[in-house]
Amino acid sequence: MVLSAPTMRRLTIVRHLYNLALEQERKGDLLGGLALLPFHDAVELFLQVAAENHPKVKLTKSVEFMGYWPAFNAAELTLPYLEQMRRFNNARVEIKHRGTLPSRHDVEGFRATITAFLVEAAPKLFEIEFDSISLSALVRSEEVRSALQAAEAAAREERFPAALEHAAKAFRRSLRLHRYGAAPPTHDRRLFDPTDVARDLKWRGREIGESGTSRLLDAVAYMGQSLGEAITVIAYNLDYDGYRHILTYGPAIHEMVGGNMVMDWMKTPTTDKRIVDRCVAFAVDAALRLEGRADPADQS
Repeated sequence: MVLSAPTMRRLTIVRHLYNLALEQERKGDLLGGLALLPFHDAVELFLQVAAENHPKVKLTKSVEFMGYWPAFNAAELTLPYLEQMRRFNNARVEIKHRGTLPSRHDVEGFRATITAFLVEAAPKLFEIEFDSISLSALVRSEEVRSALQAAEAAAREERFPAALEHAAKAFRRSLRLHRYGAAPPTHDRRLFDPTDVARDLKWRGREIGESGTSRLLDAVAYMGQSLGEAITVIAYNLDYDGYRHILTYGPAIHEMVGGNMVMDWMKTPTTDKRIVDRCVAFAVDAALRLEGRADPADQS
């Protein structure tokens, strides 16, 4: 089955809704229960797109969520997890119509069901792996998109150090493009960035030369750049915990003259796939959000 571009785009929206649900669940406590709403939207859109790609599936005009299972069964496309999905749907109704939130334990169980359903149903209905559906395809910058897709491929192949390196590079490039545009303009043609002061301080330290004062100015400049980067993450509503993950588990990056990046591993790379996936997902989400906030003048 060759999927059309519109179909793939809608499947990326499914993935986005799924990722939003995971992010909501990570908030924990009672707010984590709200993850059931985007989980439900993700599955429902997934099934709508699947029905459109399988003409034998006949849906009523106003099909309800649980109505997809008999419709697909009639087309000899049996959907898994019927009873688990029924329980999930009942819990979603309790949230939406009665304001009753499920326990954290129940939310974890529903997340496992939704994940298993999408992972098992995607190859059957679309002949693709669910993990291969990525929002990275929506990133406009070719250099950022290629780095993200390399990170995703490495994560799938469990080449975790490579995945973290590509994810860290993609995030750094996204920040650079957001701050300076595709072709860095002069200071008087772009918006002020909190790290500008730190950059100026660093250059002044280099003018002084190799002295204690120069090293002190470099240290202060590094601190200013780190704080400015964190301000950007917070100001544009990026996933701050994801940002902490990529700083903690990814390599340190040294940007050289000309834009080249040198990776420096300060610790042994993690082998925990969940952590690597979290870092890659953060880099994808950050790229999309920062592109969406770009100054229109930078896109002209």
